[in-house]
Amino acid sequence: WASSGATSLLPKFIDNAELRLSKFENCSVMRNTLELSDVTGGGAELFLYQSGYLTIKESDEFGYILGFPNEEVKQALYETVLPALAMRSENEIQSLQACLYRYLGTGQIDEAMNSLKALIADVPYSNKKLASMDMEERYRLIISTILNAIGLNVEVEKMISTGRIDMTVKTSRYIYVIELKLRNNGGKEADTEQILNRQYMEPFKADKRKVIGLGIELDEEGKGLLDWKRKE
Repeated sequence: WASSGATSLLPKFIDNAELRLSKFENCSVMRNTLELSDVTGGGAELFLYQSGYLTIKESDEFGYILGFPNEEVKQALYETVLPALAMRSENEIQSLQACLYRYLGTGQIDEAMNSLKALIADVPYSNKKLASMDMEERYRLIISTILNAIGLNVEVEKMISTGRIDMTVKTSRYIYVIELKLRNNGGKEADTEQILNRQYMEPFKADKRKVIGLGIELDEEGKGLLDWKRKE
């Protein structure tokens, strides 16, 4: 299925529409939208539904609720989207993705961040489809797409009692609490200060996995990841 003709159309579709994948879990569509024969006229939701990436989760008199059938399908979509979003070939990013997955899974932070740095170099600056988003939002989209594409459990803008965490990433051994800030907005020092002051790691301390706070400093002109700092 992942090699089907419908899937092969996805990069072209992405090239003509801004695709924000976080919006496709439990998204609402009207009944008449699913009946359209022109998938481009129905937007990304209709295209993903008709190509098998989304399925009907619920229905009522107001329409349908769509979502990913399972985690495997969700990961397959992110894997397909990433080369188009990163404006690189699939071959260029596969090795870096494999390294990132291994390093995050084994707690090798510096190695993982170097792999991530290589993956997002210049992406927010060069991809015209991100032009309508502010710089931190661009980075958040790209980094979450990369992490979802390698099969990690990623939650963006997680709300807790003390604030909103930019991103949480869970592996079998670690939970990463991540804050993203531009260099001209305080960078890694402001990141880690916010993680500690707002006690972002506390809700996860009961988990058997090790919790690591991670502040990531990003270039304000969109030229990639600059530095990072960890807190435990």
